[in-house]
Amino acid sequence: MSINEKIAWDDKYKLGIDSIDVQHKKLFEIVNRLYDLKEDSNKEELRTILYEFSDYMGLHFRDEEEYMLSIKFPDLENHKQLHQDIIDTLTKIITTPAKLSIIKTKMRVIAKRVLIDHIMHEDTKIKLYQIKNKDDEKIFDLSNIEAY
Repeated sequence: MSINEKIAWDDKYKLGIDSIDVQHKKLFEIVNRLYDLKEDSNKEELRTILYEFSDYMGLHFRDEEEYMLSIKFPDLENHKQLHQDIIDTLTKIITTPAKLSIIKTKMRVIAKRVLIDHIMHEDTKIKLYQIKNKDDEKIFDLSNIEAY
């Protein structure tokens, strides 16, 4: 996989939580716009994409954390710290001057970390917790039992 190769969305990244899945796809779309930039692209084009990615990631993390809070996800604080670590790394990339090729390489690393590893290893825990809770609710739903 070269530094100029886009990071493809795959349905295996779906969590089955529509709002989060839509945001994940949008993050893929934004980061992939970096790979359309030519080496002689101006800094403003690059800056626009990096800040859009950063802003949208912040929005996504807030929405995801609100969702986790709403379902009483037990590992919320740890997950929030993972989000903060990603934001800190992205901030360093954005604020450190570098050639486009270097930024593409660094963004490929963070995109893999955020868009693939984080979804597959961390966000999947949200999906599994939600599925488990739905199953538990079905098991303990006594509303259909007639009273004697």
